[in-house]
Amino acid sequence: MSHGLRRTIKHDVVRAWADARGGEPARVRGTTDALKIRIGAAETGYESFAWKDWLAVFDEKELAFVYEDPGFTYKVVRRNGHEDGAKTDAAG
Repeated sequence: MSHGLRRTIKHDVVRAWADARGGEPARVRGTTDALKIRIGAAETGYESFAWKDWLAVFDEKELAFVYEDPGFTYKVVRRNGHEDGAKTDAAG
């Protein structure tokens, strides 16, 4: 059963989703703006990134968080005006 994907730019929604899954803010190692949510210590190739800094890049680059709830699927994509609760068929 598909629950659909949702898009948001709300910081509290992104953090709550990550916290509920044991996720932490990260970025691809060696980059300044390739944002990720690291879930589990087994994920390599990422470096920790403070929430304050992660969210600053998120806003500066006008990104959106596309996520599955319940579930662990997510993407960080460019904003398209369909954020904050509107169901979407594509992840951006």
